[in-house]
Amino acid sequence: MVKSNRGTKLLLYIFVGAVAIYLLLPLLMIMLTSVGSGSASKFPPEGLTLKWYANLSEQTQFLAAFKNSLIASTGAVLLALITGTLAALAIVQYPFPGSGILRGFFGSPMVMPKITLGIAYLILFSKMHIAGGLFALILGEAVIVLPFVLTLVGSALANLQPAHREAAADLGAGPLRIFFTITLPQLRLSLLLSGSIAFVFTFDQVEAALLLLRQDSYTLPIQLFLYMEKWQDPTIAVVSVVLIAFALALFMIIKLVLRSVPGLESLFGGRKNKRRSGS
Repeated sequence: MVKSNRGTKLLLYIFVGAVAIYLLLPLLMIMLTSVGSGSASKFPPEGLTLKWYANLSEQTQFLAAFKNSLIASTGAVLLALITGTLAALAIVQYPFPGSGILRGFFGSPMVMPKITLGIAYLILFSKMHIAGGLFALILGEAVIVLPFVLTLVGSALANLQPAHREAAADLGAGPLRIFFTITLPQLRLSLLLSGSIAFVFTFDQVEAALLLLRQDSYTLPIQLFLYMEKWQDPTIAVVSVVLIAFALALFMIIKLVLRSVPGLESLFGGRKNKRRSGS
């Protein structure tokens, strides 16, 4: 039995190692390509240089597109968090006939082809005379990421114990005070997770952005495609390395936020659980 367990553990370690290599290998290739001395993206690089990092600083269109992506993603996530939380409250805490069908309808953008949604928003926002700018993209992307918020916040609401809200109501607290002092603090984790997933999803969203935006408001993925149509040098790999660093920084910020909120980190198997397992 002991040998069998060791064999199973070894196979699992080999499997995990293979998956880790599979995930890391493309990132390592991108990093090496970004310092290649050739005039075209090539792996392995013939020589090493940092001139493509200097070239990136001269491509001002990437910085403007990065700002547009940040504005669009942040706006879409905030809008989706507000509307998704309110919708989840109505559906989960105050169910009504047809609320299950409505929940499925709100989740339908998750399975809808993004190009179809982009065309539909182009027609709608053109009629509303708002197509072409970031505001239209924020409205469109908020609908696309709404299912993430509705699913995670709805699940958290369904698992909340009603005793705290009932006790607050017995003490005379109104619905708004109960929401902000009892319900909302218990939703912090689900809001943080759904907001993070939605931000990453919207940041590199292409289909709707291609159809909705004018040239002066292009986001970063569109500018990358346009650059690749003209040039095949390693500048694109440099941008990818910068985005990887940005994602790592975002991950560290989320980690610090989790540590600053008592009880949240333990839900991810943090220090509290380790101490328990050690004792």
